[in-house]
Amino acid sequence: MKDKVSGKEFAWYLSGATIAAFGVILMIFGIIGHHLSTNADSNFIKTAENALINGIHIPFDFRIWGILIFLLGVAVVICALAFNAKKTDREVEKQLRRQQRQAALKDNTIEVKSAVEIIEEPAPQEAPTPEAK
Repeated sequence: MKDKVSGKEFAWYLSGATIAAFGVILMIFGIIGHHLSTNADSNFIKTAENALINGIHIPFDFRIWGILIFLLGVAVVICALAFNAKKTDREVEKQLRRQQRQAALKDNTIEVKSAVEIIEEPAPQEAPTPEAK
């Protein structure tokens, strides 16, 4: 079994968590900007939000972008988990098969020569069928 996390695996987890954290921070700024009790000119969050909307021409505020970015980060982490779980399962199955082969070699009572003879025996032939009249 695998005790340590590899460097690539850790990097994928870290990048996914960083993306998800950025999404949460963006959602929090969107909520704060929406509920900030100042006029629109002095609300720096709403000003940045409007600049983003005008810059990319997509009418999403910080909360929606935060949700999308959070979901992207979660998807990265889920994909990394699924890939590494499958890889670990393959390694465990490989070790199990090796242990079974080694145990079979220890318990094997058939000699190699007789095993070869058994394999080389000709297959029995079918009985001839009577012809129909």
